[in-house]
Amino acid sequence: MSLSTAPPILAADQNRTAGTAHRRRVAVAAVELAKRLGWAAAQQSELQRLAEAHEHRERARESPAELTEMLELCCFFVQRWEYMPYEMVSFEQIMEELKGLARDGFFSQRYVEGLAVMPTVRLDQIEQIVARLPVFPAVALKAIEIARNPLASASRVEEIVTSDPVLAGEILRTANSPLFSPVAEIRTLRQAVSYMGIQACCRVLAAAAFRPMFQSPLVRPLWNHSLEVARLAEGLARRTHGTNPEEAFLSGLLHDVGRLALWKLPAHLASRYEFLLSQGCEPMFAETLLCGFDHAAAGARVVRHWCLPEAFEKAVAYHHQPERCPDPLPSLLYLAEHLSSSQEDLPSLARLAIACEKMSLSREQLDDFQVLAPLQVVE
Repeated sequence: MSLSTAPPILAADQNRTAGTAHRRRVAVAAVELAKRLGWAAAQQSELQRLAEAHEHRERARESPAELTEMLELCCFFVQRWEYMPYEMVSFEQIMEELKGLARDGFFSQRYVEGLAVMPTVRLDQIEQIVARLPVFPAVALKAIEIARNPLASASRVEEIVTSDPVLAGEILRTANSPLFSPVAEIRTLRQAVSYMGIQACCRVLAAAAFRPMFQSPLVRPLWNHSLEVARLAEGLARRTHGTNPEEAFLSGLLHDVGRLALWKLPAHLASRYEFLLSQGCEPMFAETLLCGFDHAAAGARVVRHWCLPEAFEKAVAYHHQPERCPDPLPSLLYLAEHLSSSQEDLPSLARLAIACEKMSLSREQLDDFQVLAPLQVVE
């Protein structure tokens, strides 16, 4: 299936039309550009009002020329971004198009140049943040390796757990939770591992080892989302039999680690990112304005720094672009994101169809799965 044959703009989230979402993006881009150019607060407010009401064309004669031109530029930019899934263009390529149009007099060169330098975060800054992140928890990787080994023994799980009282407590707490509902209280690790099973124990270990990176109240919702996607990815892997369920679970935990890196930007940049999200921007659009790249690219840098297997790096890098990678994990994560209703990016029926095809799932099966997805890890 070719993305070039897909319709350009598809249904938006449940409570907004695609047109409303488009106008919101135009308003945010225009106000951010106006700030960059030093426009007064009153002009910024008028830009936002005109964009959200979609009046910059209808009222062109009544509005100041600079407002109309600014909104036309931002409308074009946003439309090009919305076409990204179907034409595979980057922020840099869009800016080259706009610079060409400016040279031919379609847009103000000053406005285009302001838009081009709007991103204030570079990938080398992400590299510096990555270097300050804690090392990837070795326990998480060991747990997944054990779960993938059909000959692994319960004693191997016990070896990992007994070295860390916190993890031991997590296993016991989970074993005694309503999720597993033991008839009698489980008091020893050996009882817990035997009762829960090796694979369930390993999923709990991987999640418990990774969770401390998300302790800040600001990023705790991101952890809840990562855990939900991990559960869904693991469940999809079991239904489709195309990928290892434990590998799918760990990929789900990792998939948005790039957003974690962005939250750890210097305070003034992190607050700007938070502000863009608060204005209703999808994370992918906010990241384009702030960085010129998205959290998938940033996350791939994190995974590479941690020296994890290449399969995880590809899964993180392409979990919003499954058509760009032949491996199954990006498609699996794309479907898990879809089921989680994360609204991180523009919805795309074309990408959804490609991911379903790669995982040998029909849309009906995917829709049914949303109800049946197992929740096998206690938060």
